[in-house]
Amino acid sequence: MARAGSRVAIHDGDQRLTWTLFARRVEGLARYLADQGVAPGVPVALWLPNGIDYLTGIFALARLAAPAVHINTRFGSAEIGDVLARSGARLLITRQAFGAIDLRSVREGIDLGALPALEAMLFADTLPDDDLAVRRALIPTGLDGRIEDRAQPDAAALVYTSSGTTARPKLIVHDQASIAGHADDVADRIGMGEQGARLLATVPFCGTFGNVAAMAAVAGAAELVCLDIFDPRLAATLIRDRGITHLFGDDRMIGRLADAAEGVPFDGVRFSAIAAFQPDAVHAIARGIAMGLRPHSIYGSSEMQALYALASQATGEQVAVAPVSADADVRAVDGELLLRGPSGFDHYLGDAERTQRARDADGFFHSGDHGEVADGRFTFRSRIDDVLRLGGFLVNPREIEDFLQDLPGVESAQVVAVTHEGRLVPFAFLIAAPGAVLVETEILAACRASLARYKVPVRALVIDSLPSIASPNGVKIQRGRLREMAQRHLDGPTAANDVQAQGHTHKAEIA
Repeated sequence: MARAGSRVAIHDGDQRLTWTLFARRVEGLARYLADQGVAPGVPVALWLPNGIDYLTGIFALARLAAPAVHINTRFGSAEIGDVLARSGARLLITRQAFGAIDLRSVREGIDLGALPALEAMLFADTLPDDDLAVRRALIPTGLDGRIEDRAQPDAAALVYTSSGTTARPKLIVHDQASIAGHADDVADRIGMGEQGARLLATVPFCGTFGNVAAMAAVAGAAELVCLDIFDPRLAATLIRDRGITHLFGDDRMIGRLADAAEGVPFDGVRFSAIAAFQPDAVHAIARGIAMGLRPHSIYGSSEMQALYALASQATGEQVAVAPVSADADVRAVDGELLLRGPSGFDHYLGDAERTQRARDADGFFHSGDHGEVADGRFTFRSRIDDVLRLGGFLVNPREIEDFLQDLPGVESAQVVAVTHEGRLVPFAFLIAAPGAVLVETEILAACRASLARYKVPVRALVIDSLPSIASPNGVKIQRGRLREMAQRHLDGPTAANDVQAQGHTHKAEIA
């Protein structure tokens, strides 16, 4: 921070901090937290929107060698209580309000009786009048003070929560060397240290995607322009007015941002990191390319961090990516991608058995992803759980989905495997394009005419929307939910109500 001095570090609404003032604020908060009993190894939870308060908290805790427990701002009372309980967080740093979230109801819904380790909630804005059975305090403004820098490479830096789409979230611990080293590698690889670099920080810092973006910006001394809630029109204005050069986001964000450009390409963007989660990502990314957003496909996880690897550009198709770190290594064993590198996590908090299972004897992390490795690059195909074993063959569901999405009137498709008459068969869910109507029999006839018999879906069900979950890193399709819906639909008449609740069941013709 010191080397950037009087240059602007962070824009947060109407607030602006230089690197010198940011460093002073970090040290002041570290002094205050130490006075509250925070010492090396004492976990402190951060439940905050993107902004100065969050970044200050991250670096103040790092200075104290105290792990920051990142809590998703979309979590409800039970989820927050679970993370606080399992992490043993001593303090919770938050705000009285942010956005349209009813934080009072969420706070009052937390079972504080189940949190013996939690000593206080510290508020960064104003002190609420909630009736809570825990000490509340307002973090003073204008904090100043000196404190010894206790940061250590092997000290726990942060705790991420996994998306928790099928079970309660894993608590994933990274040490300071992992976070700082990866930030340096990413900053160097994507040009965060180049003159005039500015990041639009709109992906939540509580997840690896947003956190890596912020840490790389700090490593490169690039300006951070914080946006706590993504608004495509506001984001488009900030890109033009503030000279944004770097963006991180998912395919839906890039598509909405491209639409907000209103046909006038952005001329200053140098790099966009895009995580593709939606089945129609190719269309959103194509619009982003046309509007000058320069998207690049990335690969990562909470265990290995976002931007573990990236491609020269994004297309929405599955492309080969290369690790960011020169010290990273990737293998494919029985179709599973095994990953190793300095960005890797240290352990799962409170779960030594799972930690041991996660790596092999050579230190490779078992990703649970299906893919191939060639010439120093690798291609992610799908989650291992999503690979379909059909007719004695391993089939990537994307093969069937791509065919379905090329049919007239089909906007997107998802395919899962279900058991039917004693064997695994594919089951397709379709979203119709606006104004289009689809006939299931014609969809299946088209599949039979062009696909291998074992790839033909047993059903092609049209629904209004796909079940999804908003994680800190983007909106993800809940394929587990789709499998449950499909199986219930095949197993009995009660499933029709479940599917009908998710969308329409009418039939029509392919336009």
